[in-house]
Parts: sequence; structure tokens; C-alpha cells
Amino acid sequence: MQTRDSHQPVHPEAPVGGDKVVAWADREASLTTTTEESSDMAKKKYQLSAEADRKKDEALSDTTNEKASLESDPKERQKWWHVCVKIMACFLGGILFGIALEKTRVFEPNVIRDQFVYQRFIMMKAFLAAMATGLFCLGVMALLPVTRPVFQGIRQVFINHQEKGVLTSVVGGLLLGMGMTISGACPGMVLAQVGAGVGMGSALLTLLGCLVGVALYAVVEPWVVQYTKPTGPYKKKHLDDWVPLPYAALSFAFTFAIALLIFGLEYVKPWETELCEYAHVNTSSVSCVQVPNNGDWTCFMSLRAWPPWIGGILIGLLQLVITLSVGDTLGGSSSYCTVVSQVLVTDRLQRMSPYLSRYRTGLGNWWQVVYVAGAVVGALISAASSQTLGTVKGVSMASGFFGGLIMLFGARLGAGCTSGHGLSGTALLVVISFFAVAAMFAGGTIIGFIMWGAARADMGNFPLNYVSY
Repeated sequence: MQTRDSHQPVHPEAPVGGDKVVAWADREASLTTTTEESSDMAKKKYQLSAEADRKKDEALSDTTNEKASLESDPKERQKWWHVCVKIMACFLGGILFGIALEKTRVFEPNVIRDQFVYQRFIMMKAFLAAMATGLFCLGVMALLPVTRPVFQGIRQVFINHQEKGVLTSVVGGLLLGMGMTISGACPGMVLAQVGAGVGMGSALLTLLGCLVGVALYAVVEPWVVQYTKPTGPYKKKHLDDWVPLPYAALSFAFTFAIALLIFGLEYVKPWETELCEYAHVNTSSVSCVQVPNNGDWTCFMSLRAWPPWIGGILIGLLQLVITLSVGDTLGGSSSYCTVVSQVLVTDRLQRMSPYLSRYRTGLGNWWQVVYVAGAVVGALISAASSQTLGTVKGVSMASGFFGGLIMLFGARLGAGCTSGHGLSGTALLVVISFFAVAAMFAGGTIIGFIMWGAARADMGNFPLNYVSY
């Protein structure tokens, strides 16, 4: 008699016996799972490899496309071309600026100091000529439909940069003027002094003081803003907001009035009679001995000095160059902020000084650095052309350093310098700039007469010791 088990089919590899059948089934299941896992791992490896290849191809494609875009896209080429043109325009403009400062002799420390005690008016004539030229150029821009939008844009840009009120502009202007008298320089002229080798390199100490002044102001800037920022924006920011006349009419009227003032100063004090240097005329007397204007008038660059109004007109014309190339106005003290800000190499340092961080990058900041670098080159070329390189006396090391520090601290406190407020702000008829310029002359005059009086106490060396402080 056969049982059911005796007729059940048996797998050829299956072991005989119940326990053995169970063990065989477990082994079969384990082998199946291992095979499936191996298959899954192989699939994952394939997928990862394919994904890596795809990303590599995409990266290569992006690089190729970007390169092709730069090479074939006219807009990209035009963009970089415009940047190069703007940088070159600023550099060439800076060279012309340096030449104008050196040829008018306005960069000499004793010329600047004598201006603040009203003994010589070379600086005043050049400054007024630059201001009048800027006023005239911007007035024409305001009239022409083609350039009117550009004029309106730079006027708004200048106002946007003026976050300070009248208080800080006046105090900053006072400090700026004091520093100018002490150092015998201004933020723009420092670079011309470096290029012309003033004091056989002592101008570098003034430059160092300027950089330290910027760093010091950056430290206290949060407190300055906290305690001096106006409670609200000024409603009337320009002179034409106060006077019922358009900007162009006021600018032309100011140009005419300033031109008359220059002619009056020249009539009273001819510029060639002011080309002198302090020296001992005998053992007990000191005088400002006239220096001949060596050179050939047929070769303008060989002349030691040009009429101050010619240099002023050239500087004023640079207002057009900067306005049309970078959409900004003449300035110089912000370049020191850009240079000092380069020490902020980490995010943490940048968070520690938000004031300097805003000056670190961008053409809107670096154009001034390029511009003042050109001024160094221009002054060097000019001095070498007239064989006066390294012949101008400088101030003492202490006066140069601390004067530069005070000067730049004041310029940043007042948000502008002799170029920013003096040439651009006044040319745009910004009310706050007139306050700053008046304060600058007041501060320079106060310190000038204090130093003049201290030098006069020693009559044997007066005024030689005044210019050698």
C-alpha cells in the first residue's frame, strides 16, 4: 500500500527528511536574496557612474557655452570693452590731474600754507577756475536734452552719498582744513606730492597718515552716525530749491562771478610774482625769493609753472570726463577707503566694519583708486619734464603724518574733500557742500595763523620755520 509521501515528487538536489527540506529552502531563499542585493548594488553603481558622467558632461558643456558666449556674444564683449574704456578714461584723467597740480605749483606745501594765511593766492585761483569750469560744463549738460538725464543722474548719486547733516559737514570741513594746513596738502594733492618727490619722499608719511585717518574714522563711524545723523532728509538740498531760478541759469551766473573774482585776484597778485621759495637772504633775514619760470614756452611741458587758471580749467574739464565715463563726479578721499578696506579679507572682518566693506569692490569704488594712481604718474611726468623732480621741500615728518590723519578723518566725517565738496558739490549747487567748503577755509585759516604766530615768535627764522614745521 502506497502512502501520499511515497508518490510526492522529490527535487533532485533536495535532501531527504523534513528538517533537511526546511534547511534547503532557507539556503535557496538566502541565495535568492544575495543575488537580488548584488543586482541592486550593480544597478546603483551604474546609476552613480552615469550620474557622474552626466554632471561631467554638463560642466564641460557649461564651460564651453560660457567660453563661446564670451567669444561670440557681442553684448558680453561690449560690456568688458566698456569697463576697459572707463578704467582707461579714469587713469588718463588722473594723469592730467597730476600734471595740472604740479604745473600750477598748487601742490607745494608752502603754497597751500600761504593760501590759508592769505600771503599767496595760487591755490585760490586754481580752485576757483576749476569750480567755474565745472559749473559751466554741468550747466551745459543740464540744458542739452541728450545729456540732461546724465546730469540728473549724477546729481541724485551725489545726494544719495550725502548721509550726513550740516553738523558733521561743518566739523568735518574744519578738521579737513586744519589737516591741510598742518600737512601742507589735501587728499588729492598728496598723490601729486608723492609723484613729484616732495621732501625727497616725505610725502609718503602724509599718505600713510591719510590711510590711518580713514581706518580711525571707520572705527568710530557707527557712533558718529548714531549721534549726528539728521532726524529726517532735508527737503531743500540744492540752491535752486531755494532760489526761483533753474540750475543752468544759476550755474552760468556763478561762473561769471567767479571769473571776475579770478581776474581781480590776478590784477592784485600776478601769478608770476607768487613763484617764490623761502630762503635766507643774509645771516639775519628771511624772505620769499622769486624763482624764475624756467623752460621754453614753445614746449609747454618744460615750463616749471603754468598760470593757475589754466591748471584749474583742465581740472574742471575732468568733471566731464568722469561724469560721462563712470556716471560720477570728481572726488578723491573715497579712494583711501577702498585701499584700506582691502584688509577686510574675511566675512568676519567685513561684518566688523560695514562702513569700509561698502568700498571694497566694484567699479563705482575702484575708479577713484585708478584716478589717483594716474595723478601720481602725471605729477612724476610733469616734474621730470621741467627737471624739478625731488626739488620741492616738504613739511616735517610729524606734521605730514598727523596732518594727513586729521585731514582724512575730517574728509570722511564730512563725507567729502576739496574735490568732492569743493569742486563737485558746489558745481552741483548742493547746499551742504557750501557749508563744508566755508568750514574748510575757516579751519585752515585758524591753524594757519596759529602756526604763523608761533613762527613769528622767532624772528630770526621767520617765516622759514613756518614752512618747515
